[in-house]
Amino acid sequence: MKNANKLLCLAAAVGSVVLTPNLASAQTADQIAVAREILAKTPAAELAAKSAQLVADAPAKERATVAAAVGQAIAKVNPDVTSAAVAAISVRAPTVAPAAAAAAAGILPDAAGTIAAAAAGAPGVKLVDVRAAVIGSVPTRAVEIVSALSRPKVGAALGGTHSGFSFAKAQNVSSDMGGL
Repeated sequence: MKNANKLLCLAAAVGSVVLTPNLASAQTADQIAVAREILAKTPAAELAAKSAQLVADAPAKERATVAAAVGQAIAKVNPDVTSAAVAAISVRAPTVAPAAAAAAAGILPDAAGTIAAAAAGAPGVKLVDVRAAVIGSVPTRAVEIVSALSRPKVGAALGGTHSGFSFAKAQNVSSDMGGL
């Protein structure tokens, strides 16, 4: 219940940013503080899921701003799980993946390529939007970001189908475990 109240406060702060653009920087700091407070109390193993839930529970009009606040907060709370959290946010809310990735990359510029790739790897996320947002956040890392987004994904195949290769097939092992 406490998290629901904090999320409501986070959403209210986001709403006030929309209504008063001159106060945007102060409200963004408040949003980040609220998200950081929630995430700081969350066990490391649950940070990615909690981050995605905070974004998914936000009102649709405020989701991108909440995603950016959560992206910054998670990068500060536990940098080691930032890519996983951005990926989880991207899966739950693909349209705000660029905002979460750009915000997190702004805090962790050395991980910008990895963060961008994590965001772009989710279904429904537009790679072009992620690339533009992350490069906009960390322009000095543009080459690394483009390179990370250009690498083939492990297990990817043309047309989205499985390549058909299997170690069991290569070793001529039957599926009933008779060869093991």
